[in-house]
Amino acid sequence: MSDTVDIRLIERRPRAEDTRRLATGEITPAQLQQENAIVQSAADILRVDFSPKGTPEQWARIIPDLERD
Repeated sequence: MSDTVDIRLIERRPRAEDTRRLATGEITPAQLQQENAIVQSAADILRVDFSPKGTPEQWARIIPDLERD
């Protein structure tokens, strides 16, 4: 059985590496932010559209597949 791991120790490793890279000039703050972005895009997200997409017929085909998985 594996030992438990403190998640904060894992989180610190990449942050320490990021700090080292910034300090040595290997990467700029803007580049680091782009690397760590959830959505990597050169464009700013101005508005998120959460409205439903697709027709009822399309969803009638998709939903059974999702429920199966």
